[in-house]
Amino acid sequence: MKTLRLLFANMPLVLILIALYAIACGVATFIESAHGSPAARASVYGTWWFEILHLWLLLSLIGCFVLSKAWQRKKYASLMLHFSFIIIILGAGITRYFGFEGSMPIQEHTSSNVIFSSEPYVLIQGFERSSQSIEGVEIALNSTRSQTYDITFFGKQMTLVLQNIGERKNEFGMPYQALDLSLEFAPIDLANHTDSATTQIFQSQLGDMPSFTRIDKGEYVFFAAWGSKAHTLPFSIYLEDFVLDRYPGSNAPSSYASYVQVQDPNVEGTHDAVIFMNNVLDYGGYRFFQSSYFPDESGTILSVNNDPGKIPTYVGYGLLIIGCIWLLFDKSGRFMSLARFVRSKSFVALVALGLCCVLPQSSYATESSENFTPPTQEEVQTLITNIKTHSSEFSKEFATLLVQDSGGRIKPIDTIASEYIHKITGKDGFLGLSNMQVLLGITMYPEYFRHIKMIKTKSPKLREILGVDKEQKYIAAIDAYTNEGGYILRNYVEAANQKPLKEQDVFDKDVIEVNERLYLFGLIYSGQTLRVFPSTQAQDSTWYDIQDALHTNKGDETALKELLWIVSALSHGFVNGVLDNDWKLGFEGLQKLQDYQKSHGSELVISPDKVKAEIFLNKSRIFEKLAYPYVIVGVVLFVIVLFAIISGKPLNVWVSRVSWILIGVCFVLHTLGLGLRWYVSGHAPWSNAYESMLYIAWAGALAGVVFFRKSALALCAASFLAGITLIVANLGDMNPQIGNLVPVLKSYWLNIHVSVITASYGFLGLCFVLGCITLLLFILRSPKRAHIDDSILSLSAINEMSMILGLFLLTIGNFLGAIWANESWGRYWGWDPKETWALISIGVYAIILHLRFLGFVNMPFVFGAASVLGFLSVLMTYFGVNYFLTGMHSYASGEAAQIPWYIYLIVAGMIALIIAASPKRSLQMPKV
Repeated sequence: MKTLRLLFANMPLVLILIALYAIACGVATFIESAHGSPAARASVYGTWWFEILHLWLLLSLIGCFVLSKAWQRKKYASLMLHFSFIIIILGAGITRYFGFEGSMPIQEHTSSNVIFSSEPYVLIQGFERSSQSIEGVEIALNSTRSQTYDITFFGKQMTLVLQNIGERKNEFGMPYQALDLSLEFAPIDLANHTDSATTQIFQSQLGDMPSFTRIDKGEYVFFAAWGSKAHTLPFSIYLEDFVLDRYPGSNAPSSYASYVQVQDPNVEGTHDAVIFMNNVLDYGGYRFFQSSYFPDESGTILSVNNDPGKIPTYVGYGLLIIGCIWLLFDKSGRFMSLARFVRSKSFVALVALGLCCVLPQSSYATESSENFTPPTQEEVQTLITNIKTHSSEFSKEFATLLVQDSGGRIKPIDTIASEYIHKITGKDGFLGLSNMQVLLGITMYPEYFRHIKMIKTKSPKLREILGVDKEQKYIAAIDAYTNEGGYILRNYVEAANQKPLKEQDVFDKDVIEVNERLYLFGLIYSGQTLRVFPSTQAQDSTWYDIQDALHTNKGDETALKELLWIVSALSHGFVNGVLDNDWKLGFEGLQKLQDYQKSHGSELVISPDKVKAEIFLNKSRIFEKLAYPYVIVGVVLFVIVLFAIISGKPLNVWVSRVSWILIGVCFVLHTLGLGLRWYVSGHAPWSNAYESMLYIAWAGALAGVVFFRKSALALCAASFLAGITLIVANLGDMNPQIGNLVPVLKSYWLNIHVSVITASYGFLGLCFVLGCITLLLFILRSPKRAHIDDSILSLSAINEMSMILGLFLLTIGNFLGAIWANESWGRYWGWDPKETWALISIGVYAIILHLRFLGFVNMPFVFGAASVLGFLSVLMTYFGVNYFLTGMHSYASGEAAQIPWYIYLIVAGMIALIIAASPKRSLQMPKV
């Protein structure tokens, strides 16, 4: 019994097992990124020891569950939470060993009852000539290692050897998957033939019927193949129609659906259904999901599964969510105990800690480019001055004109101007002009603006190659071309793009960025950005620029006349307005174009209120501007509180109140900004990396303003975290543009899963900042400052409360993501690096929260250091997977990015802070 307790009911051992599990998963993600999913499965996920680790964890959970006597101690919430994990693991085991997953391709107007397995198999069929009998074997092959099997054919033993499994290349250098298969027949008598036969077989694409290779051996004939295994259903699915909708004017799919009939010989009649993303068909114990479609759109590919573990798994998820919520309000639970401890501290101690938030290429211009004389500096300056002083009202009205982007989204042209001009010049207000004025200037006076130095550069080497002043940070578009029109940077761009990301230096990156800026300038210069003319064809939802609009309406004299009048009125009207401040013709042309859009594109025209909202977002740049107030208030409050702690003087209550008000105002504006972005985009504002950073900053501010209003240090930490997160979002490589959603993201599960799991990052980020402050207070400890100890203890309690909230949100969000995945494409878990690292983070923070059971005498220091180091797993989950690994959730494109230098600096700073605080670590946490 004692041995069983040590092996299966031992808290330190359980934490070690969780750590080993997390390490194994982390290693597997790097293996997968470097060598592919089969290698990760062969090395970790598909190994016997990994399954034993699952079983050991399950038995340990049960053992600790029984011996903890939580029922007798009336710890019902904790009981339910930990019991839910047992149910979830059991449900996952049932799905793993008794479930089936595959795909069903169906051509339009045909039926199918065959599912192809999603896991690869080696399939061997044998034929004996004398008896005319057929036998077969199936071997699941999820490993890249050479394997040997003892098999039986026609009552005779033989050995199957699979080796040299993996990727090969043909004579043209194209990769393919192959293996060498050897059948060893000895001691079988095969009419004096050799005792073995070897052949090479190729893996078919999963979801296709594998092609068989024939092996003749005397009276035996063997057929071997490697690929999907066919599974026959007792009913058929008939595809009546497959419908693919695209975003207007774009090739990007908006949604796709399969209109099917279930044909069951045991049931009279047929069952009609529509299968589309996030809408499944359940029949006969199988679930059919819309997965993909044929490249020529002539058929559908359905994902199919049979999952007997679904009900227990979902029951476990439900118990998990209830348990987490219950624990937050359970009076005998850890969270409420910590809350009572924080409230019990004296007013003076709270002030020393800091009273948190008391709340918490053609031109429209008249010049002919062929005979155009380069403008003088005086002419350029005069043009800029006239545009600045004369075109203000016209440019504001023109900014409300609707345009269709390359992704099919309809938006005000002000958004195009904000995105393109900011990218080209690197700032807003270039030459004192608005972004809209610059875009109009390039469009109407292209040859003038080709000579204006407005393309931002960073590398002196690049400017030297172009033959311009190395100290001048801007170049003109014309500087990038020779007198004969050759593009000077062409070879440099190709060379830079051929380098792996980690080998690109500053020059290479600048070449790539300048090439992109020149491309955007060229789009404006040629008029291709002005896709403002809806198609006049009834079934065509594409909007065109003027050249394409004229081409598509060729032969329709009325339409051509209308288009030419609009273009002429706008171009001549703009010139008249700039030169003489006479905008009558320009406004007439603009009104005519707006009427044209309403007449021919009414189904896509967005409301004036939404246009105004988007322009307001563009102009206000609210998230950029909020970053610095957040940081400034957080830093100033921290300095004031730190001075109060060191000096032992109470903090003026109005400092906390004013700080809370300022941060609260920022939080309200932040909330309004997110709501406005939601209104403009039509979907929740956390569907990409940029938006999720905005939401993490919001969650961090929420944590301080609402949940930890009894600590000024917690408030300043939350404010600082929110500000830094917004700075990272706006200064990094994230794309702030509002875009259309891919079909799988059109789900209410997106709002639930992403909002919950992303909010957890805000709380865990707050834990990191609070941990840093705790370690700093350890450094400041001295016999003369005994009151600092109270601040450390209170801060540690707040830190643990924040971590409990963060871990609960992360856990719930991760498992809600599993529900989303199962309801969208039929599998809970695919060991994608993003979801795997989220699981690793759950394990890391579960270990940290359970460290108090190990009897550390210096628990406040241990917990503070652990909360700092633990945040590395969140950074890896959010940033590392997105940019340094590849996978379904990854923002990297094949080649993993180089780890930035500042990451090493951050890690070094963490370690240095922990080492500096360790000499004064002797402090115990009172029983809470």
